[in-house]
Amino acid sequence: MNSSLDDVPIAIVGGGPVGLALAADLGWRGVPCLLIEKTDGEVLLPKTNGVNIRTMEFCRRWGLTGEIRSSGLPKDWPRDQIFITAMNGWELGRIAVPSLKVAKPVRGAIETYVRIPQTEFDPIVRRYVCSHKSIDRLYRTSLEGFTQDDDGVALVLRNLDTGVKRIIRCSYLVGCDGANSEIRAALGFSLTGRTISYSTNLTFRCPGFAALHDKGRGRSYNAVGPDGRWAEVVAINGSDLWGFHIRGSKEKRTLSEADAGLLLRKFMGFDFDYDCITCINWARKEMIADRYSRGRVFLAGDAVHLLSPSGTLGMNTGNGDATNLSWKLEAALEGWAGPHLLASYEAERRPIGLRNITAATERFFKGEPVRPGPAILQNSPEGDHVRARVAGELAEGEIYPPSEGLQIGFRYDDSPICVGEPEPGPRLSKTTYTPTTYPGSRAPDGWHEDAPLIDRFGLGFTLVRTAGAPSAQRLVEAAALRGVPFKTVTVEDQELMDLYERRLVLVRPDGHVAWRGDHIDEDPLAVIDRVRGAKAI
Repeated sequence: MNSSLDDVPIAIVGGGPVGLALAADLGWRGVPCLLIEKTDGEVLLPKTNGVNIRTMEFCRRWGLTGEIRSSGLPKDWPRDQIFITAMNGWELGRIAVPSLKVAKPVRGAIETYVRIPQTEFDPIVRRYVCSHKSIDRLYRTSLEGFTQDDDGVALVLRNLDTGVKRIIRCSYLVGCDGANSEIRAALGFSLTGRTISYSTNLTFRCPGFAALHDKGRGRSYNAVGPDGRWAEVVAINGSDLWGFHIRGSKEKRTLSEADAGLLLRKFMGFDFDYDCITCINWARKEMIADRYSRGRVFLAGDAVHLLSPSGTLGMNTGNGDATNLSWKLEAALEGWAGPHLLASYEAERRPIGLRNITAATERFFKGEPVRPGPAILQNSPEGDHVRARVAGELAEGEIYPPSEGLQIGFRYDDSPICVGEPEPGPRLSKTTYTPTTYPGSRAPDGWHEDAPLIDRFGLGFTLVRTAGAPSAQRLVEAAALRGVPFKTVTVEDQELMDLYERRLVLVRPDGHVAWRGDHIDEDPLAVIDRVRGAKAI
């Protein structure tokens, strides 16, 4: 890559998990880019603790799943969700969830959800990013402004240690600069939505925490008082690191470390020793940007959608943005993208962002109507009755881990670069995942020659042919004529053939289905032009 950094193909502003994911996928593709981050890149706060199936599939292509699975919450740690009045009080009930050691993938997937804090996940991806010579990195550097024209974007950067400014140019700029995105503000885009509540998170270290109570091991301990659910303690690493999350209220309030400590002791029901790592007051929001891009500037992650952390959808939604955009940027740089390919980023990802912010809010509010009253804390027949009722209500309202339907069951309906079908696609579910190759869906995964099928997907398009399928030579020739990277994989396993539903399924570089059929009845050039964004709909 150009060591002078005077001119770079892609500049990424923001070195959090989404910016790292975009850099990682571009690095995997061999696309030079520059990652710009105003901090030193160290992660001190575990804002997220879950890597979902879809993100793990992309981590698999980067070769990181082994390290990720060996980190984080111990794999034999139960993921039970335990409801209590206090740690030294009554246990109202629990939702038993198998540990990751015994968790089974859903049909159509090989990977599973992994519980790992951001403080461990980000460094793994960051090391991968640093391993690529094609990726330059500027830490302690801020973006002071930018202008774009038909040929590219000019950036004004400032070194925060020396104050020295420099100007560089890039072909494309991607803002992964978080909830307070300055790039979004400069573009004039607004966030619409609402603030749900004001909350406080206290991360603390207590090596002997598990021995302080009789509730056993679990993913989370949820306190329910007379006014309903009010706080939870979450296992971060299964040993000494824990998170205390105060659900908060609609009225803004700022809790000091001492205030949060008093509430933690109320949660426990007794005093105990711990070390506070961080105490953060924050606003739980449900918001989405009205636009995701303009010209050569794109936004991803928290810059365009703010979600309740309920269900660990935030970072994973952002990573979906990054991996949707990376191949399109590469296609534009390589010259085989049509004029509508980059525009499809917003058309595809904004509906997913809207779906996920709504789902996260719905999850947060499950159990909110529960208002037990004072009797929940009484040692009496009435108290026993109230506690039993509340346990049933809470169990009905909870789903953990995050549903597979949200993780991998989303679909790019009405995508301008997918070839649609006359009949509508299968109904989407937020809870369960049903494998399908309906255009716009994530291509199902399964075992192919002793390895996951998605391991055979390459940098470009992949045509999956089932045994006995007709020749696809016309499609191969059409792709070659347009310079579109293309490969063919033939599957003979009956389970995979059933999953793929058609004899020919064209899978995009991001693993989503672009077209399918039993024969190539259409003009193959028209198909290729559609999926590379050369034809408007």
